[in-house]
Amino acid sequence: MSDVVLLHGLGNNESIWEPMAGHWDPRVRVHAPRLPWHSGGIAGWRHESDSAALLQGVLDAVPGGADVVVAHSFSSVLLLELLARRAAAGDPLDVAAVVLVNPFYRADADEFHWNLLGTSMADFPRTMAESIRLRTLDRPIGEDLRADMARRMTEWVGPYGWLRFFETYLRTPLFRVDLVETPALVIGGELDLAAPVDEARRLAARLPAGTCVTVPGCGHFPMLERPEWLARTVWSVLDRTPEPAGLPAA
Repeated sequence: MSDVVLLHGLGNNESIWEPMAGHWDPRVRVHAPRLPWHSGGIAGWRHESDSAALLQGVLDAVPGGADVVVAHSFSSVLLLELLARRAAAGDPLDVAAVVLVNPFYRADADEFHWNLLGTSMADFPRTMAESIRLRTLDRPIGEDLRADMARRMTEWVGPYGWLRFFETYLRTPLFRVDLVETPALVIGGELDLAAPVDEARRLAARLPAGTCVTVPGCGHFPMLERPEWLARTVWSVLDRTPEPAGLPAA
């Protein structure tokens, strides 16, 4: 039996992974914790200055430890920070592999321009609205209601929550990803407007054991848009698939 830990992003919760439930290989035991930056409110986290350390605590709580850690969006950046921190300290994170889903990453601090602040803030409620749309396909709701729900989710996260995300994003050029030898599959959605797929490609190219897979026609939430494919892809990582060509077709 292999243990997989699923880490949701900012403003979501563990239920984001539910569409994958019927697609896991029976040899997989899934852990999907609710993280401090969940959609139900972040009052206890919004002033936190070291979220990567909190993530370490979450992984330490997995009975027997994790074999593969799958992290989405904001959590993928925190996992990357933790991997780089542990590698730089000469104490690599004890996992067989990681899967970084739709990560935010820039290799050079000069890639952050002033206008990116406005773009990123505008993207956040739009991304929340897309999450709501994909999770309510079986009970369609009107655009006005969806926009209102997205606005409320954005307000729950608030300026402190969003700043915690953006501060982490700004630090990504400082991460010593060149020291991370943990096998890493980096997944980018071709249509992702929040975390452009080029960022996933650049990150994979800089990781010593990184591989990138682009998901055609997919946005920021492959666990909602391609749940079966994502579950099979995680299993392929567990099964030590050596080449990108061996991954299930997206």
